[in-house]
This record gives sequence, C-alpha cells and structure tokens, in this order.
Amino acid sequence: MSGHPVALLDAQTIWYVTRATGVVALVLLTTSVVLGITEAVRWAGERWPRFVTAGLHKNVSLLATAFLVAHIVTSVADGFAPIGWLDTVVPFHSPYRPLWLGLGTVAFDLTLALVATSLLRRRIGPRVWRVVHWFAYACWPVALVHGLGTGTDTKTTWFFALEIACLAAVVVAVWWRLASDWSRAPQRRAIAAVLSVLAPFLIVGWAYAGPLQPGWARRAGTPAALLGSAVASDSGGTTTDAGTSADGPATTAGTLTSPFDATLTGTIDEPGPDRRGNETITIDAQLAGNVTGALHMVLQGRAIDDGGVSLETSDVTLDGGGTTYSGSVTGLRGALIDAQLTDPSGHDLALELDLVIDGGQVSGRVHGSPA
Repeated sequence: MSGHPVALLDAQTIWYVTRATGVVALVLLTTSVVLGITEAVRWAGERWPRFVTAGLHKNVSLLATAFLVAHIVTSVADGFAPIGWLDTVVPFHSPYRPLWLGLGTVAFDLTLALVATSLLRRRIGPRVWRVVHWFAYACWPVALVHGLGTGTDTKTTWFFALEIACLAAVVVAVWWRLASDWSRAPQRRAIAAVLSVLAPFLIVGWAYAGPLQPGWARRAGTPAALLGSAVASDSGGTTTDAGTSADGPATTAGTLTSPFDATLTGTIDEPGPDRRGNETITIDAQLAGNVTGALHMVLQGRAIDDGGVSLETSDVTLDGGGTTYSGSVTGLRGALIDAQLTDPSGHDLALELDLVIDGGQVSGRVHGSPA
C-alpha cells in the first residue's frame, strides 16, 4: 500500500489538469480568432502597431495548440473514460460520447492543419495558406460545441458564462470585420452577418435543450458502466456497476485508508421544493477502487432557480471496512462537494467529490485525505 498514495494523487491531479487545460485552450483559441480578425481588419493605433497584433496572434495560436495537446494527452492518460490515442486524430471513433468527443478531434485536426500551413506559408504560397486559414472560423465553433457537449463543467455557472463570453467576443469581432469594408462583396457579407446572428441563438438554444438538461450524459453516448446504474444483488441488497477506476479494477480494503481516490456510482433523489421553497437532496452511492464503502448524503436548504439548493444543513455518512465516518458538507459549488467527517475514534477525514448527475443517477470521483 505504500506506493498507492502517490499514484492516486497523480490520478486526481490528471483529472483536474484535463479540465483546466481544456478551459484554457478554449480561451486562448477564442483570443487567437479575435486577434486574427483584428489583423484582417488591419487595425492599428499609435501605441499598438500592426506587427504587434501579428506577433501576438502567432504566439497565442501556438500557446493554444500547446494547451490543446496537453488537454488531449491528459484525457487519454486519465483512463476514467475509454478514450484511446486513435481517438485523438480519428473523429467519431471513440465509444465515449462519439459525436461530441469527435467534434473535439475535428477541431484538433483543423488546428494542426492551421499550424502546419502557417509554418510552411512561404513554400505553399499565400493562396493555399489563405484557404486553409479560413478553417479557423470552423475550428472555433466546433471546439465550443465540443466543450459544451463533453465537458463535465457545462452545468456550472462559471463555465457556461465563460462559453457565452467567448461566443460574444467572436461574434462582435466578426461584426466588426463585416462592417469594416461592407462595400466589398456586400451579398456575401450580408449572408455572413445573418449567420453570425443566428449561430449564437442556435448554440445557446441547443445548450439549454441538451447539455443543461437532466439525462444528457446518457443521451450524449456515455457508456453505461460510467453512468452508475444501480442493479439488485442476489442477496437482496443493492450493488452498482462501478466499472473500472483510473487505477484499475475495484478492490476491497479493510479500512478507509487515506489518502485515497475512488470512483463513485449510485442514485440521487431530488423531489423538488416544498411549498415553502425548501428542498432535500439525498445521495446514496457506492465507492469502488482502492477502497470500497457506502456513502449517504443529505443536503437541505432553499431551492435555487438553476437547480440544487442554497445549503443550510447537511448530513454525510461514509461506511467502509467496518468503520463509519460521519459529518457534514463544508463546501458546495455545483457538483463539486467538500465534506468533513470523523470516525468514533476521533480520526478526521476530508472528502472532495466531483459528481456527474444524470437524471436519478449520480457518478463521479471522490478523493479522501486526512483532515
């Protein structure tokens, strides 16, 4: 067991790095598109000559590519979802959310083409370079939809607000580009203007009808083993199809030795607010991985408009290996939950849960560490 903590910590770190690099790559790609439009408009100021925009555009594009590569590498290395190296270059091949993950692959392939043609610009000529470079306009919305359809943070307020901000930035830049020289090919610019107005409404409307609705994980093509579907056991109790954790098949441990990382699968009961606007959310789940256990969590508070509760009281119990920890939630940020527990002997345990809620099912990861 002495070698497990380091490996488990690495698995947890990879999970957060995957999410962070994806977000940063999207922001940098958005910045690159805006700078590219600014360069095409040939805008310049007394303190901001055109060569500064050109150099910044090139460097931001390369940095975006670097973060995109890091995002892809950590996604494969994470091991939680069945994503292979072939899926990083061949779109719509993965068994994990094939369409939405495939869009990310398309965006990556287009990015590679843009980088390669930019580096070989003098050899291939400006006409070929310009044609390929127009794919940047297709690469960006594809990456945006990929993030909404595949990202685990889509339902969090901060991530959705970031996506809307990126969308608004590019739309405003496109309008500026179209208005800068409207007399040149006015018909084509009029069509582009109409599309630039319709596209944001279509993307936001799709997001509200799809990724932001319960049950999206299943409809998006998440394998059943990762959804946490509960099945009855022969003994009349309940077990879960936990699948495989990032560190291998599930194993039973005698005690909840921390630090640890485990997968979590189970059910969530959200009956809705009562007449006074109060709501009680109950989660019952099983831990699997290097430790096993049963988690029972009750969250009570005022119902909020975008789902969930404004937490007022909570009760958390983790039973595993003959030891029962009990305590309460100390932090609630959407599907990210922190809890502080104590066993009868006075040993403290801090839990960090990262949940994926799909209708009445819940899955995700849990990290335990000494408090």
